[in-house]
Amino acid sequence: MSALRVAAADVGSNTVHLLVGEPEHGTVREVHREVLMPRVGAAVNASGRIGAEKIAEVAADLQRLAATARQHDASVQLLCATQATRVAADRDEAVRAFGSAFGATCHLISGDVEAHLSFRGAASVVMEHGELLVCDIGGGSSEFALGPRGGATTVKSLPIGSGAATDRWLHSDPPTEAERRACFEGVTEALRRVPLGSPDHVVVTGGTASSLPALLGRDRETHLDADDLAHCRDVLARHPSAEVAAHHGLEVERARVLAGGVEIVDAVRLLFAAERIRVTIHGLRTGMILAYAEKGDRWIEG
Repeated sequence: MSALRVAAADVGSNTVHLLVGEPEHGTVREVHREVLMPRVGAAVNASGRIGAEKIAEVAADLQRLAATARQHDASVQLLCATQATRVAADRDEAVRAFGSAFGATCHLISGDVEAHLSFRGAASVVMEHGELLVCDIGGGSSEFALGPRGGATTVKSLPIGSGAATDRWLHSDPPTEAERRACFEGVTEALRRVPLGSPDHVVVTGGTASSLPALLGRDRETHLDADDLAHCRDVLARHPSAEVAAHHGLEVERARVLAGGVEIVDAVRLLFAAERIRVTIHGLRTGMILAYAEKGDRWIEG
């Protein structure tokens, strides 16, 4: 009997991301991963709309990713959209176009569902016992989920992400010290609405978090402590994003939003008094595949 192979894609505020994988024994065996950065959130932050041109760009990206999923023999295709699309005035038009291009219904999931799915994905690779706090740092929002490995008991979605923080506070490239301080203070204030708790382990996921290790010359599955984050901040403060991208093998668009992302990660570290934070690439899309393996079409419940 052939293994179930699922293609999970999401339209985020920074990226359009595809994961093709096979669920097995509570984890996902990765077959193919691909990411594009149309930065839908920047358009929404500027005008409140995604806009016809950006919708067409993302639809073309999704059409290519759907072809890639078929080339990798995915028998099921799942698609969702998150924060930027959630708040866009033209979200209905966008969701229709995205689903048509990908060949599957595009589900506009809530922040709470996103948090549950991200927790499910991250928890699948964290072997430690105890209470987990999973933070999925997106471009336009960050989702927090707290609970044991078996499932989150408390979730919270906040409209603060790496792209939103960069667009709001970090106008210079590289950012000035005054901009960086304003960003950290703004992020810290926003995070005060995160559910209180004393997790045994803090895990961050999402493209921004999993790109920070590149600044340290490390694999994306790693831990970050205060010194590591200080080094990342220093690199981003001394070099424009184009130089950071070229030197560390990142896309310029990704390097640009890392300055906002590092402030969010550090604020999370301080808020939960974590000596170090686990970083993983397994989050929303891994959670989508695992939820489908368990629930079928009810995967959108988280």
